[in-house]
Amino acid sequence: MDELRKLVDSLPHKPLFGVALLAWLALFHLLGNANFGYVDSPSLFGWLYPLYQNNPDDGLGMMVPFVSLMLLWIRRDQLVPLPKDTWSPALGLVAAGLVLHLLGYQVQQARLSLVGFLTGLYGLTGLFWGRAWMRASVFPFALLLFCIPVTAYLNGVTFYLRLLVAQLATGFCTEVLHMRLLREGTAVYSVLPDGTRGFQFEVEAACSGIRSLTAVLLLTLVHGWLTLRSGWRRALLVVSAPVFAVLGNLFRLVVVFVVGESFGEKAGAAIENKFGFITFIVALGGVVLFGRWLQEKSAVPAPVAAGALPPSTPAETA
Repeated sequence: MDELRKLVDSLPHKPLFGVALLAWLALFHLLGNANFGYVDSPSLFGWLYPLYQNNPDDGLGMMVPFVSLMLLWIRRDQLVPLPKDTWSPALGLVAAGLVLHLLGYQVQQARLSLVGFLTGLYGLTGLFWGRAWMRASVFPFALLLFCIPVTAYLNGVTFYLRLLVAQLATGFCTEVLHMRLLREGTAVYSVLPDGTRGFQFEVEAACSGIRSLTAVLLLTLVHGWLTLRSGWRRALLVVSAPVFAVLGNLFRLVVVFVVGESFGEKAGAAIENKFGFITFIVALGGVVLFGRWLQEKSAVPAPVAAGALPPSTPAETA
């Protein structure tokens, strides 16, 4: 509680910021959504919540604000001593957020309004707490972009991810494990000795890996920001995230095929439906190990030979 009080006490203009924040929230709650054909609510948040509830691939967005707050809390020792005061240029971000919302409201694109809401929210913090605060908090606020539901526009990407993991898993099982598998698009089935089909699995949209890719990318960004200092190391870690996400999904499908051939289609389906966390374990494990390998090594001073020591001065020997 003392740490929290110290952080709150370091923030100036709290009453004014509170009033501005409430007004900003009220605007998007009362006039935030024009898509009444989809969700019968004028609230942007009322439009957003059902999307999170009905689409698990977008549901990660509900947890992102807590991740951003956690990161601000972790860096509280850096945020508290910052000079904080009003910074009028931040009004430009508030105005930009308002323009984005008006445009999104006019063309009935609530996602654009959500971008406007986040932009203006960031601008409000800079308006009352200053430029130094904005620079120190840019990453936690940038993570809020993961709150925007976008999987409805990724059907093409989802299909190619399904096709990719189906091809890789089938190829690994046939070439390395010598299993008799055939693939037809995103459907994979085994071939019995008599030539008939055994188990059959369809790599559904939920198995495409888009959910794990989003979660792994988010956690990779956080891990890189907390543990790495160099920009190129962070970028390299982020670029590796899709690779590890695909490898995690590939590992899960290989396990499904092996279990399906050994114990039957129902056993393989149980692995597919109930052990999706395998994907995250493999992918996040790979990210963490790669991140540790990328970490900057502390410079260790080379040992100095005894004969190389400088001679002591009279003051030192006294």
